[in-house]
Amino acid sequence: MSLRDESFLTPRRATLLSYTFLGLFALLSAGRLADSGSVPWLVIVGATVVAALGAGPVAWLARDRIPASRREMYGRILVAISLPAFMLFVGVSLAFGIPFLSVTDAVVVGVVCGGAVALLAERTVVPERYRAERA
Repeated sequence: MSLRDESFLTPRRATLLSYTFLGLFALLSAGRLADSGSVPWLVIVGATVVAALGAGPVAWLARDRIPASRREMYGRILVAISLPAFMLFVGVSLAFGIPFLSVTDAVVVGVVCGGAVALLAERTVVPERYRAERA
């Protein structure tokens, strides 16, 4: 069985693998935060709220009101802006001695928790027209 065999990696399996590895990554970050002694709860809660709003109501309204071709273009613009912004954040953190790793771990845990909340809401209470297409 090769990896190119289409029946081996179905879209549903790929989605489940993605969720599993995101969960493991968040668990690793949570473990590092617990070992560090001081957990930045404010950063975790802030990242959770921002991720839940971004992956939830904002995405649902965008799916309902913006055509697919425009959403794809906006997604590319968002990636083109966020990658240099992330590199700038890393550079400034290193230059000024900001504790980059603990903040990054807190953001990872918050984003995964916020994404999970939005996914749970989408699967249970959100009307069908706002939902993402299932894999």
